Amino acid sequence: MVKEALKIWMDLPADIRSKILRNVWCGQCMTAVTMCDYNAKFDGGVVVLRGFCSVCGHKVARVLEGCNEKPKKARKRALEYYIFNVWLYSDRDCSDDKRIIRKIRIPGTKSLYNFARIITKAFGFYFDHCFGFYDTLKDRKNCKKAYELFVDIGEEPTGGATKGVKKVKVSRAFENIGEKMIFLFDYGDGWQFNVKLEEIRNAENWDLKPVILKNIGEAPLQYPPCEDEIEENET
Repeated sequence: MVKEALKIWMDLPADIRSKILRNVWCGQCMTAVTMCDYNAKFDGGVVVLRGFCSVCGHKVARVLEGCNEKPKKARKRALEYYIFNVWLYSDRDCSDDKRIIRKIRIPGTKSLYNFARIITKAFGFYFDHCFGFYDTLKDRKNCKKAYELFVDIGEEPTGGATKGVKKVKVSRAFENIGEKMIFLFDYGDGWQFNVKLEEIRNAENWDLKPVILKNIGEAPLQYPPCEDEIEENET
């Protein structure tokens, strides 16, 4: 224990050790003095220097506050899975019975960029266009919550308060169960995916891979064949 205490003491920078030794209270001199002929030992779980006052020879001591404490490891937070229903409407009337749904599980620590990737994959789309998440599409410039890839790639975002998607976590964008947003993919064709947070679940295992839990309905083709291609295939 003496060797360990001495090692902790000697691991301190020389100038710090010098300042400590020159600032030791002496009960006889009633002032701060320099300690000499000292040793280092553990006492009650802390390192204590014990020696003598260089002025009067009285016994003095100095506790090394905190320098012997090992840094505490940050406690790993429990991983939470966010369960979403994501759907497209297969009719113009947006009938509930015509929804094409994908149920997706993704860790809350994943970014919205990763979430967008798994959404497009779930519907069989290529991940090849810019996109954004919005709380409404009626007035994108004045959304209360909006996240766009434009911000991350240095392009002009739709609104002044719009944030990026690569640094914002799913857990920050969707804070409450039942919260909805619209995932707008490809500003040309304008694919609108409705996204609703259905559940937040504690993970049993530390698995960061997003999972498609359920498929309901057949997804439309992202790039349907043009009329010329159809005619060529028929001949």
